Amino acid sequence: MKIAQFAIIYFVAVILIAHFFVPREYYWAQNTISDLAAQGLKYQWIMQAGLIGFGLLLNIGFIQKFIAAQKVSYPDLFIMVYGLAILLSGFFSTKPFTEGVQYSIQESNLHSMFATIAGISFSISIFYRMVIAATPAERWGHAIFFVLVIGTSLLFGLSENHILAIGKGIVQRTLYLVSFIWLFINL
Repeated sequence: MKIAQFAIIYFVAVILIAHFFVPREYYWAQNTISDLAAQGLKYQWIMQAGLIGFGLLLNIGFIQKFIAAQKVSYPDLFIMVYGLAILLSGFFSTKPFTEGVQYSIQESNLHSMFATIAGISFSISIFYRMVIAATPAERWGHAIFFVLVIGTSLLFGLSENHILAIGKGIVQRTLYLVSFIWLFINL
């Protein structure tokens, strides 16, 4: 198993474990994965370790890939930016999802900024691979995942802004699932 594939398994395992250590107010269908590491949670460090570890392991895996191939794959550089942004989002927690907890707006904004950078760089990597694909079948495969990632991201925004009545936790987990499938296929 490649280190980058292990990174995905590690991250999924931490997400599942973190669910056992959240307050009753946390509802997986509505709350996000970032909420598992929200400011003020007693066990926020569990999900922070997941975010940081995933980003670190993913980038170690790609560095190892570059060394073994003795060349750099440019679409993979965008995945490394994604990994770095996920890693950095682990150092800065989102705002609490429970009322009455003091928090740092700046820290929450930094978390959101790094999460946004991660999403954009991930999408660019899929698009880049789609453009340089060697065969029409490969191009179509990347195009399907690109549409799924962009579409699910748009659904997340609509859900988060209460325009669409679907839990943002469900939408975000769907986005992660689609992203992890694409990563596994393309590592």
